[in-house]
Amino acid sequence: MMKDIYTQTQISEESHEKVNGHETVTNEGKLLPVCYRCTQVPRKGLYDGFRVEGMFFCSDCQLELFTAEQGSPEYQEFIFLMKEILS
Repeated sequence: MMKDIYTQTQISEESHEKVNGHETVTNEGKLLPVCYRCTQVPRKGLYDGFRVEGMFFCSDCQLELFTAEQGSPEYQEFIFLMKEILS
């Protein structure tokens, strides 16, 4: 199942909250990216991560990717996601 990289929020003013250890930001009427891996909206929107073939990864997941040891479960998860995106 492919996830959408953008979501539209329904909240009338900007709010900050923590969900599963990630701080999320919601804004009314604005399209915000959603991380393909953790499904969270990044704090700085499009400027808080990177894209691969149109799929967005937040900076928190980017940091986990760059610091994951080769062969670790996190590393294997990223390899799986990248293969899914690129195939």
